Amino acid sequence: MININETNKKHCCGCTACESVCHKKCISMQTDNEGFKYPVVDKTKCVNCRLCEKVCPILNKTHNVFPNTAYIVRNKNSEIVRSSTSGGAVTAFSKEIINNGGIVFGGAFDGNFYVKHTYAETESELSKFRSSKYVQSDMGTTFTEVKQQLDNGKFVMFTGTPCQVEGLQNYLRKPYDNLFTIDFVCRAVPSPLVWEKYREFMEKKFGSEITYANFREKTYGYHSANLTLRFANGKKSIENTNTDYMLKSFFKGICSRPSCYDCKFREPGRVSDLTVFDCWNITRYVNGLADDDKGYTAVIIQSTKGAKLFEKAKHNLIVYPADPKLLLENDGHMAMENPKYHKNRKEYFEMLNNGYNIEQVVKKYIPIKISRKIFGKFRGFFYKTGILRFLKKLKIK
Repeated sequence: MININETNKKHCCGCTACESVCHKKCISMQTDNEGFKYPVVDKTKCVNCRLCEKVCPILNKTHNVFPNTAYIVRNKNSEIVRSSTSGGAVTAFSKEIINNGGIVFGGAFDGNFYVKHTYAETESELSKFRSSKYVQSDMGTTFTEVKQQLDNGKFVMFTGTPCQVEGLQNYLRKPYDNLFTIDFVCRAVPSPLVWEKYREFMEKKFGSEITYANFREKTYGYHSANLTLRFANGKKSIENTNTDYMLKSFFKGICSRPSCYDCKFREPGRVSDLTVFDCWNITRYVNGLADDDKGYTAVIIQSTKGAKLFEKAKHNLIVYPADPKLLLENDGHMAMENPKYHKNRKEYFEMLNNGYNIEQVVKKYIPIKISRKIFGKFRGFFYKTGILRFLKKLKIK
């Protein structure tokens, strides 16, 4: 049976394949003191069939060949690009599934801004999936819902992290021609607890409930995206990776799931049909094309099904051929490089669980430089005057 404890938490990615496959319903995903969910087995009900072990993606890792086809794309709909993390590619792929009577599963905010996997059956519903959510999503009963839709003959698209995609495919235990999977190259999945503590702090600071959240809003362009919050009282917060407490915690590697520091899924060849990630350096791949700072998506074809879906969605995309090796080396290096484990990670969570707010914890272990705070306050001015664009060009060079 699956046995995850305090000593081996890096061996669980939280995909829920084990819980979903258990016929005796003796496995439940329970939240630990860091906010991450792990399987707990009721041994009085377990019959030791070991199905949970057989579907675990970490225990049964699949290795794929190096991909040989890649593209850089952007959605032709400028509004979709504006509201997307990068170029709006996944929306184009999802639209094809929806238009064929299918259903799309992905991570989205619920009414309380928790990140959960849910589904969309109409084009208008796809907007909730746009823009990255730097929090591990709660899978709930998604895997069983996907299987039910597949067995009913519906086209299904599932989007998620590489471990979630592989967990789903292991749980299904057989290929489905009507299933399409997309994984995104991720740095890691941050703690839902940290996101919750952050929201509590920000609502107290601004004296109002959050009504809108976007981890990658392009207020100052694609290359200077920020975490934007809006509140019921009309106030808003716009902070970047160097000044925001949540983003700072994530990018410093202090609040990620233990399995992310030793990820078994960081390789160019994936079991998904398509792999997507940010294309930061469009001018390196397409001669004569200027970077307008709106964002492009890198797409790697991982299967024949992925290639067919890409061809069907091309009419909604601006497409440039690319070298997958070059893309992975420059913009997709996170597909192969694990984030560094922060030396104060344990103390960070202990302090957070002992009643300190996220501002106090960040100041203690990953303090924000005064110069960053000052620059952050004047970003709006720098953006309007063109100084920010000039500084970004210098950084790219």
